[in-house]
Amino acid sequence: MTPKRYETAILFDPELPEDQRKEFLGKLAGIIASYKGEVLNTDDWGNRKLAYPIRKKSNAFYTFLLYTGVRGVVEEVERNIKIFDSILRHLTTVHTAELKVAKPAASQPGQEEAPVLPEAPESGDA
Repeated sequence: MTPKRYETAILFDPELPEDQRKEFLGKLAGIIASYKGEVLNTDDWGNRKLAYPIRKKSNAFYTFLLYTGVRGVVEEVERNIKIFDSILRHLTTVHTAELKVAKPAASQPGQEEAPVLPEAPESGDA
């Protein structure tokens, strides 16, 4: 079974000290490692204004965690997030690979199709 890639957005309480936030993210990294995964990237966006107050807070510290893992890793990560009181919101999504744009194939190999130009409006005297 190949591990899938996930991304979890975590909104921490802005009053939470940085060392406690780093300690919690380290704990999550250990959980991910126990599910045969690894943390690929941790992206801290810093303190941002929320669109609406959450628990009477108007700001939150945004962190995005990109990781891999086998079945059950998301449930365990989210269970630990729910236990930790200093997290205002979280959202986990399956992280898909970059989309590949298919190139249209020519009708015959070696032949290129001529571009179709729009017709010019007729300008005539009435």
